[in-house]
Amino acid sequence: MPTERYDLGPMVASWLRSLRARNLSDNTVRIYSNAANKFRDFLLEEYEPADSKAKPAPEELEEIHREHLEAYVTATMQRTSPSNAHNHYRSLKTLFNWLVEEEELDLHPMRSMKPPSLPEVEVPIIPDAHLKKLFVTVRGKGYAERRDAALLFLFLDTGVRLSECTDRKVGDVDLDLNVLRVLGKKSKWRSVPFGRTTAQALDRYLRAAAKHKGKPLEEDMWLWWGADRRHVYHRFTVWGVGQMLKKRCEEAGIPPLHPHQFRHTFAHQWKLAGGSDDDLMRITGWSSREMITRYGASAGTERARIAHQKNSPLDRLM
Repeated sequence: MPTERYDLGPMVASWLRSLRARNLSDNTVRIYSNAANKFRDFLLEEYEPADSKAKPAPEELEEIHREHLEAYVTATMQRTSPSNAHNHYRSLKTLFNWLVEEEELDLHPMRSMKPPSLPEVEVPIIPDAHLKKLFVTVRGKGYAERRDAALLFLFLDTGVRLSECTDRKVGDVDLDLNVLRVLGKKSKWRSVPFGRTTAQALDRYLRAAAKHKGKPLEEDMWLWWGADRRHVYHRFTVWGVGQMLKKRCEEAGIPPLHPHQFRHTFAHQWKLAGGSDDDLMRITGWSSREMITRYGASAGTERARIAHQKNSPLDRLM
Protein backbone atom coordinates (compact mmCIF):
# COMPACT_ATOMS: atom_id res chain seq x y z
CA MET A 1 0.00 0.00 0.00
CA PRO A 2 1.26 3.52 -0.78
CA THR A 3 2.39 5.42 2.31
CA GLU A 4 1.05 8.83 3.29
CA ARG A 5 3.57 11.63 3.19
CA TYR A 6 4.06 13.84 6.21
CA ASP A 7 2.29 17.20 6.11
CA LEU A 8 4.47 19.89 7.69
CA GLY A 9 1.63 22.46 7.41
CA PRO A 10 0.32 22.35 11.02
CA MET A 11 3.84 22.81 12.43
CA VAL A 12 4.46 25.70 10.06
CA ALA A 13 1.23 27.35 11.22
CA SER A 14 2.31 27.05 14.88
CA TRP A 15 5.75 28.46 14.04
CA LEU A 16 4.27 31.46 12.23
CA ARG A 17 2.06 32.19 15.22
CA SER A 18 5.15 32.21 17.43
CA LEU A 19 6.87 34.62 15.04
CA ARG A 20 3.92 37.01 15.20
CA ALA A 21 3.93 36.75 18.99
CA ARG A 22 7.55 37.93 18.90
CA ASN A 23 6.33 41.01 16.97
CA LEU A 24 8.49 40.34 13.91
CA SER A 25 7.78 42.55 10.92
CA ASP A 26 5.05 41.55 8.47
CA ASN A 27 7.62 41.21 5.72
CA THR A 28 9.83 38.87 7.77
CA VAL A 29 6.83 36.65 8.52
CA ARG A 30 5.88 36.68 4.81
CA ILE A 31 9.39 35.58 3.80
CA TYR A 32 9.51 32.78 6.38
CA SER A 33 5.99 31.65 5.53
CA ASN A 34 6.74 31.47 1.81
CA ALA A 35 9.82 29.30 2.29
CA ALA A 36 8.25 26.95 4.85
CA ASN A 37 5.05 26.40 2.88
CA LYS A 38 6.95 25.81 -0.35
CA PHE A 39 9.08 23.20 1.42
CA ARG A 40 5.90 21.60 2.77
CA ASP A 41 4.45 21.43 -0.77
CA PHE A 42 7.74 20.01 -2.07
CA LEU A 43 7.65 17.14 0.42
CA LEU A 44 4.00 16.38 -0.31
CA GLU A 45 4.00 16.70 -4.09
CA GLU A 46 7.44 16.85 -5.67
CA TYR A 47 10.11 15.00 -3.73
CA GLU A 48 11.28 11.72 -5.22
CA PRO A 49 14.36 9.74 -4.09
CA ALA A 50 17.25 10.22 -6.51
CA ASP A 51 18.14 6.52 -6.34
CA SER A 52 17.54 3.36 -4.32
CA LYS A 53 19.92 4.54 -1.58
CA ALA A 54 18.27 7.95 -1.13
CA LYS A 55 15.84 8.71 1.69
CA PRO A 56 12.16 8.11 0.85
CA ALA A 57 9.61 10.88 1.36
CA PRO A 58 9.11 11.38 5.11
CA GLU A 59 6.03 9.93 6.79
CA GLU A 60 6.73 11.57 10.16
CA LEU A 61 8.32 14.82 11.29
CA GLU A 62 11.32 12.93 12.71
CA GLU A 63 11.98 11.44 9.27
CA ILE A 64 12.73 14.80 7.64
CA HIS A 65 16.41 14.46 6.78
CA ARG A 66 19.17 16.65 5.48
CA GLU A 67 18.73 14.91 2.09
CA HIS A 68 15.17 16.24 1.79
CA LEU A 69 16.30 19.77 2.56
CA GLU A 70 19.25 19.58 0.18
CA ALA A 71 16.93 18.31 -2.57
CA TYR A 72 14.58 21.23 -1.92
CA VAL A 73 17.35 23.85 -1.90
CA THR A 74 18.77 22.40 -5.13
CA ALA A 75 15.33 22.45 -6.80
CA THR A 76 14.76 26.03 -5.64
CA MET A 77 18.16 27.08 -6.99
CA GLN A 78 17.43 25.50 -10.37
CA ARG A 79 13.94 26.98 -10.53
CA THR A 80 14.83 30.49 -9.34
CA SER A 81 18.32 31.59 -8.31
CA PRO A 82 21.13 30.86 -5.82
CA SER A 83 20.17 34.01 -3.92
CA ASN A 84 16.57 32.91 -3.50
CA ALA A 85 17.66 29.39 -2.51
CA HIS A 86 19.99 30.92 0.09
CA ASN A 87 17.08 32.90 1.56
CA HIS A 88 14.95 29.73 1.73
CA TYR A 89 17.82 27.89 3.42
CA ARG A 90 18.02 30.58 6.12
CA SER A 91 14.25 30.57 6.66
CA LEU A 92 14.09 26.78 6.98
CA LYS A 93 17.00 26.73 9.41
CA THR A 94 15.05 29.13 11.61
CA LEU A 95 12.01 26.84 11.39
CA PHE A 96 13.97 23.76 12.46
CA ASN A 97 15.69 25.73 15.23
CA TRP A 98 12.21 26.41 16.61
CA LEU A 99 11.14 22.77 16.26
CA VAL A 100 14.17 21.68 18.30
CA GLU A 101 13.57 24.41 20.91
CA GLU A 102 9.93 23.31 21.20
CA GLU A 103 11.14 19.71 21.64
CA GLU A 104 9.23 18.54 18.60
CA LEU A 105 12.53 17.25 17.25
CA ASP A 106 15.57 15.83 19.05
CA LEU A 107 18.03 16.41 16.21
CA HIS A 108 18.30 19.36 13.85
CA PRO A 109 18.29 18.00 10.26
CA MET A 110 20.27 21.03 9.04
CA ARG A 111 22.91 20.99 11.80
CA SER A 112 25.75 20.06 9.40
CA MET A 113 24.21 21.45 6.21
CA LYS A 114 25.94 24.34 4.44
CA PRO A 115 24.09 27.14 2.62
CA PRO A 116 24.41 27.42 -1.16
CA SER A 117 27.30 29.63 -2.19
CA LEU A 118 26.39 32.96 -3.67
CA PRO A 119 28.17 34.32 -6.73
CA GLU A 120 29.44 37.87 -6.48
CA VAL A 121 26.85 39.86 -8.39
CA GLU A 122 27.01 43.61 -8.75
CA VAL A 123 23.51 45.06 -8.50
CA PRO A 124 23.40 47.81 -11.13
CA ILE A 125 22.91 51.29 -9.76
CA ILE A 126 20.34 53.53 -11.42
CA PRO A 127 21.91 56.10 -13.76
CA ASP A 128 21.10 59.75 -13.09
CA ALA A 129 19.56 60.07 -16.56
CA HIS A 130 17.10 57.24 -15.80
CA LEU A 131 16.21 58.75 -12.43
CA LYS A 132 15.42 62.10 -14.02
CA LYS A 133 13.16 60.44 -16.61
CA LEU A 134 11.45 58.43 -13.87
CA PHE A 135 10.78 61.49 -11.75
CA VAL A 136 9.22 63.30 -14.73
CA THR A 137 6.38 60.74 -14.64
CA VAL A 138 5.34 61.82 -11.11
CA ARG A 139 5.25 65.60 -11.64
CA GLY A 140 1.46 65.77 -11.70
CA LYS A 141 -0.80 67.03 -8.92
CA GLY A 142 -3.09 63.99 -8.76
CA TYR A 143 -3.15 61.64 -5.79
CA ALA A 144 -1.26 58.84 -7.56
CA GLU A 145 1.50 61.23 -8.69
CA ARG A 146 1.84 62.71 -5.18
CA ARG A 147 2.02 59.23 -3.63
CA ASP A 148 4.45 57.79 -6.17
CA ALA A 149 6.72 60.85 -5.97
CA ALA A 150 6.90 60.54 -2.18
CA LEU A 151 7.71 56.82 -2.43
CA LEU A 152 10.36 57.14 -5.13
CA PHE A 153 12.02 60.11 -3.42
CA LEU A 154 12.12 58.20 -0.11
CA PHE A 155 13.72 55.17 -1.74
CA LEU A 156 16.49 57.21 -3.34
CA ASP A 157 17.00 59.66 -0.47
CA THR A 158 17.12 57.14 2.39
CA GLY A 159 17.99 53.70 1.00
CA VAL A 160 15.20 52.13 3.07
CA ARG A 161 14.16 48.58 2.28
CA LEU A 162 10.87 48.05 0.45
CA SER A 163 9.02 46.62 3.45
CA GLU A 164 10.49 49.26 5.78
CA CYS A 165 8.91 51.92 3.61
CA THR A 166 5.53 50.31 2.89
CA ASP A 167 4.73 48.94 6.37
CA ARG A 168 4.54 52.38 7.92
CA LYS A 169 1.90 54.38 9.79
CA VAL A 170 1.23 58.11 9.40
CA GLY A 171 2.76 58.72 12.84
CA ASP A 172 6.09 57.30 11.66
CA VAL A 173 6.70 60.42 9.54
CA ASP A 174 8.15 63.46 11.32
CA LEU A 175 8.20 66.48 9.00
CA ASP A 176 9.67 68.72 11.69
CA LEU A 177 12.80 66.61 12.17
CA ASN A 178 12.72 65.17 8.63
CA VAL A 179 12.95 61.54 9.74
CA LEU A 180 11.02 58.35 8.99
CA ARG A 181 10.76 55.80 11.79
CA VAL A 182 11.13 52.29 10.37
CA LEU A 183 11.14 48.75 11.70
CA GLY A 184 14.13 46.94 10.25
CA LYS A 185 15.55 43.46 10.46
CA LYS A 186 15.63 41.72 13.85
CA SER A 187 12.69 43.98 14.84
CA LYS A 188 14.98 46.97 15.43
CA TRP A 189 13.49 50.45 15.14
CA ARG A 190 15.57 53.29 13.73
CA SER A 191 14.99 56.86 12.58
CA VAL A 192 16.03 57.44 8.96
CA PRO A 193 16.71 61.06 7.91
CA PHE A 194 15.60 62.53 4.58
CA GLY A 195 16.24 65.81 2.77
CA ARG A 196 14.18 68.91 2.04
CA THR A 197 12.96 67.73 -1.37
CA THR A 198 11.66 64.47 0.09
CA ALA A 199 10.07 66.35 3.00
CA GLN A 200 8.18 68.54 0.54
CA ALA A 201 7.03 65.50 -1.44
CA LEU A 202 5.82 63.79 1.75
CA ASP A 203 4.00 66.92 2.91
CA ARG A 204 2.22 67.18 -0.45
CA TYR A 205 1.36 63.48 -0.34
CA LEU A 206 -0.11 63.63 3.18
CA ARG A 207 -2.36 66.54 2.17
CA ALA A 208 -3.42 64.67 -0.98
CA ALA A 209 -4.05 61.50 1.03
CA ALA A 210 -6.40 63.31 3.43
CA LYS A 211 -8.41 64.64 0.48
CA HIS A 212 -8.34 61.21 -1.19
CA LYS A 213 -9.73 59.51 1.92
CA GLY A 214 -12.15 62.33 2.64
CA LYS A 215 -11.08 62.79 6.26
CA PRO A 216 -8.10 63.94 8.32
CA LEU A 217 -5.28 61.45 8.69
CA GLU A 218 -4.63 59.95 12.10
CA GLU A 219 -1.28 58.77 13.41
CA ASP A 220 -2.29 55.10 13.63
CA MET A 221 -3.49 54.97 9.99
CA TRP A 222 -1.39 53.18 7.38
CA LEU A 223 0.75 55.65 5.47
CA TRP A 224 0.23 54.40 1.90
CA TRP A 225 -3.12 53.81 0.15
CA GLY A 226 -4.33 52.66 -3.25
CA ALA A 227 -5.19 55.29 -5.87
CA ASP A 228 -8.44 53.74 -7.10
CA ARG A 229 -11.44 55.45 -5.48
CA ARG A 230 -13.15 52.07 -5.23
CA HIS A 231 -10.26 50.84 -3.08
CA VAL A 232 -9.70 53.93 -0.98
CA TYR A 233 -9.43 51.80 2.16
CA HIS A 234 -6.97 49.32 0.65
CA ARG A 235 -3.36 49.54 1.79
CA PHE A 236 -0.67 50.06 -0.81
CA THR A 237 1.60 47.07 -0.15
CA VAL A 238 4.97 45.82 -1.42
CA TRP A 239 3.20 44.21 -4.38
CA GLY A 240 1.52 47.49 -5.29
CA VAL A 241 4.86 49.32 -5.18
CA GLY A 242 6.34 46.75 -7.55
CA GLN A 243 3.51 47.25 -10.03
CA MET A 244 3.76 51.02 -9.67
CA LEU A 245 7.49 51.01 -10.38
CA LYS A 246 7.00 48.79 -13.42
CA LYS A 247 4.35 51.17 -14.79
CA ARG A 248 6.44 54.30 -14.12
CA CYS A 249 9.48 52.77 -15.84
CA GLU A 250 7.37 52.02 -18.91
CA GLU A 251 6.09 55.61 -18.92
CA ALA A 252 9.65 56.92 -18.57
CA GLY A 253 10.93 54.68 -21.36
CA ILE A 254 13.67 53.18 -19.19
CA PRO A 255 14.54 49.54 -18.39
CA PRO A 256 12.58 47.92 -15.53
CA LEU A 257 13.86 48.68 -12.05
CA HIS A 258 13.62 46.75 -8.80
CA PRO A 259 13.00 48.70 -5.56
CA HIS A 260 16.21 47.28 -4.04
CA GLN A 261 18.27 49.01 -6.72
CA PHE A 262 17.44 52.29 -4.99
CA ARG A 263 19.17 50.99 -1.85
CA HIS A 264 22.33 50.18 -3.79
CA THR A 265 22.12 53.52 -5.60
CA PHE A 266 21.76 55.36 -2.29
CA ALA A 267 24.85 53.61 -0.89
CA HIS A 268 26.80 54.41 -4.07
CA GLN A 269 25.81 58.09 -4.06
CA TRP A 270 26.59 58.36 -0.35
CA LYS A 271 30.10 57.00 -0.76
CA LEU A 272 30.63 59.03 -3.93
CA ALA A 273 29.84 62.20 -1.97
CA GLY A 274 32.34 61.23 0.73
CA GLY A 275 29.81 60.21 3.38
CA SER A 276 31.20 58.23 6.32
CA ASP A 277 30.76 54.47 6.64
CA ASP A 278 29.51 54.82 10.23
CA ASP A 279 26.71 57.17 9.18
CA LEU A 280 25.85 54.92 6.23
CA MET A 281 25.53 51.91 8.54
CA ARG A 282 23.29 53.83 10.93
CA ILE A 283 21.00 55.12 8.17
CA THR A 284 20.66 51.78 6.37
CA GLY A 285 20.35 49.68 9.52
CA TRP A 286 23.40 47.51 8.81
CA SER A 287 25.03 45.86 11.81
CA SER A 288 28.04 44.53 9.91
CA ARG A 289 30.68 46.35 7.88
CA GLU A 290 30.54 43.43 5.47
CA MET A 291 27.35 45.00 4.12
CA ILE A 292 29.26 48.17 3.21
CA THR A 293 31.61 46.05 1.11
CA ARG A 294 28.74 44.17 -0.53
CA TYR A 295 26.72 47.28 -1.37
CA GLY A 296 29.83 49.29 -2.12
CA ALA A 297 30.64 46.87 -4.94
CA SER A 298 27.88 48.43 -7.01
CA ALA A 299 29.58 50.99 -9.28
CA GLY A 300 32.79 50.72 -7.25
CA THR A 301 34.80 50.91 -10.46
CA GLU A 302 33.08 54.17 -11.35
CA ARG A 303 33.88 55.66 -7.94
CA ALA A 304 37.51 54.58 -8.31
CA ARG A 305 37.68 56.26 -11.72
CA ILE A 306 36.31 59.54 -10.34
CA ALA A 307 38.64 59.35 -7.34
CA HIS A 308 41.61 58.83 -9.65
CA GLN A 309 40.67 61.91 -11.67
CA LYS A 310 40.94 63.91 -8.44
CA ASN A 311 44.03 62.19 -7.07
CA SER A 312 46.13 61.18 -10.08
CA PRO A 313 49.78 61.27 -8.89
CA LEU A 314 51.10 62.25 -12.32
CA ASP A 315 48.49 64.97 -12.87
CA ARG A 316 49.39 66.51 -9.53
CA LEU A 317 53.08 66.29 -10.31
CA MET A 318 52.73 67.93 -13.73
